[in-house]
Amino acid sequence: MEERDALKQQQMLQKPVLKKVHCNYLPVSNLEATTKWYQEIFGLQVRKCDPDEGSILILGDGQWLFLLESNEKRTANFMTHQWEGKAYEMFSLTFEVENIVELHKKMREHKVEVEPLVDHGSCGLQFKFKDPDGNKFNVWQDPMTL
Repeated sequence: MEERDALKQQQMLQKPVLKKVHCNYLPVSNLEATTKWYQEIFGLQVRKCDPDEGSILILGDGQWLFLLESNEKRTANFMTHQWEGKAYEMFSLTFEVENIVELHKKMREHKVEVEPLVDHGSCGLQFKFKDPDGNKFNVWQDPMTL
C-alpha cells in the first residue's frame, strides 16, 4: 500500500498542477472604445460588456480576454534587460494567428502602432503592436501553417 501511495505521489509531482491560461486581464482607459477596437481589428466576440464589470472578449480557441478600466494610466508592459537588450519594453502576451500577413496589413491600414513583420525562420513570422492604451503584444504564426 505504501509503495502504491509513493508511486501516486510521484506521478502527481510530475504532472503540472496548472493546466492552461484561461483568462488574461488588460488595463484600459476607455472600456467601450477599446472593446470596439478589439472587435473591429481582430473580430473578437463580445461575451459581455458592462461598465461596472468590464468586457469579456472571446478568442478563437475560447480563451477569455478581459478588458478592465484602470484607475490610473497603466499597461501590461514591463521593462527588462533579458530580451532584446537593455531597457526593452516587453510585451505580456503572444497571440497566435492563422494569416499573419493579412492581419499585419489590416493593422497598418487601420493606423495601429505596429512593428515590421519579421521572419524568425523555424520560429515563424512575428510582429509586435500596441493597442489604443499602449499595451504591447506579439503576434505569431506557426511556421507549419505558412
